[in-house]
Amino acid sequence: MKYSILFSLASSAICLGGDLTSSILADCCPDHHHQHHQHHQHGLAPIGVMGDHLHPAGEWMLSYRAMFMHMDQNYRGSHSISTAEVFGSGYMVSPTEMDMEMHMIGLMYAPSDRLTLMAMFNYVNLSMEHVRSDMAVMNMGGPKTFRTESSGIGDTTLTALLRLTETPAGGLHAGLGLILPTAEVDKEDVIPGPGNTRLPYPMQLGAGSWGLAPSLTYSSSHGPWSKGAQASAKLFLDDNDQGYRLGNRGELTLWSGRPLTEWASVSLRTTASTWGDIHGRDEDLLPLPVPTADPNLRAGSRLDASLGLNLFSSDHALQFGVEAGLPLWQDLDGPQLGTEWFLILGAQYSW
Repeated sequence: MKYSILFSLASSAICLGGDLTSSILADCCPDHHHQHHQHHQHGLAPIGVMGDHLHPAGEWMLSYRAMFMHMDQNYRGSHSISTAEVFGSGYMVSPTEMDMEMHMIGLMYAPSDRLTLMAMFNYVNLSMEHVRSDMAVMNMGGPKTFRTESSGIGDTTLTALLRLTETPAGGLHAGLGLILPTAEVDKEDVIPGPGNTRLPYPMQLGAGSWGLAPSLTYSSSHGPWSKGAQASAKLFLDDNDQGYRLGNRGELTLWSGRPLTEWASVSLRTTASTWGDIHGRDEDLLPLPVPTADPNLRAGSRLDASLGLNLFSSDHALQFGVEAGLPLWQDLDGPQLGTEWFLILGAQYSW
């Protein structure tokens, strides 16, 4: 039932967004631009969509993306709760805010027209703000609020994209990625009371586990509009070095884009995602009285909406993009911090 609701909400949002944008934007590009665009449909895809297109045989593409996400307010289910309610649940420490910054380098190469290979590397910066209960401060001393930080290399993904069908209007391709356990999952920082100790699960840099990342992507072009849909998942195959495995993740994203000028396009996207709790636990993680240390409070679902703008050269070889979004709805096993907004900046160059 949860997945059908997410799909219905996402479909309704993208249809509404497409109709609204269509009524606002006037046709501004001649037919020859649309014909050129058919060979570069990725020019209208949001910069936040990974693996949305294939390349012609022999072509390379280098990409860079920076993603920023801010999380605020604790949620239990679909409702936010106060720090007093977190303390009332038996915790002596509550997270209040979290910022995630991820820098992603991607490299794509097409050995044939039907097959494109992709590698994605990333570097992660994380920070989280906390508040302690009056009882914790009275019993152990130390500050009322504190901040923890971690940074380093995240997980690496190697992906093969295979074209399944192609028509003048669009096409369908499948992807299969291999997740490499390159992320550090034993980061530590100073916490009032226990001192230097293992950080809870959200402050680690990735899964640290082998995994698979399958996807299925469809794109089409009708008049000045380009539309796309992508279903993807992350399936973790084993426990990491610390004895736990992140919950699997599923995602459905739908987008629609159109040219504004011969060098700019706009896009609207909705994304429905769901993810599971952690399997196992990190035995070196002290039983800290904070919900982020509980492996059974990590699951959730979310529906996001985002608006994107792409700028590109006349041959689409060089592209710059920005995409900003926020959640329309989220339902979290909690107490768990909810997402407030996200921003993605990027550049791509093909040769």
